Amino acid sequence: MNRKFVVVTMVAAAAMLAGPVAYAAKPASNPTLVRAGYTKTKMVSFSLRNDSGASISVKAGDKDMTLQPGTTVSVKLAEGTQIVATNATSNYAAGSVISVVSSQLADNTLVLR
Repeated sequence: MNRKFVVVTMVAAAAMLAGPVAYAAKPASNPTLVRAGYTKTKMVSFSLRNDSGASISVKAGDKDMTLQPGTTVSVKLAEGTQIVATNATSNYAAGSVISVVSSQLADNTLVLR
């Protein structure tokens, strides 16, 4: 009788836990994140030129750059990267997005005034 009681208790516990386990949330892994590591991001090469009278500081992705007046700088950034003004000038407020890198900028010059 003792064995029968133990077996019945174990079967009842398994039956009670089977419902919530069957409807449990999906695992935390996301297959789209796995594929994102294998996708190739397109790099775009272009130039930034400062045609204003003052230096302009910009942040392009992880890079901080200061463009002196009249200088041209070649950059290579991933498509979709934002170019943000880090200091305020007469034409750009600090923190404003100057441009977003796209394939249309390839082999061209982005002029900042």
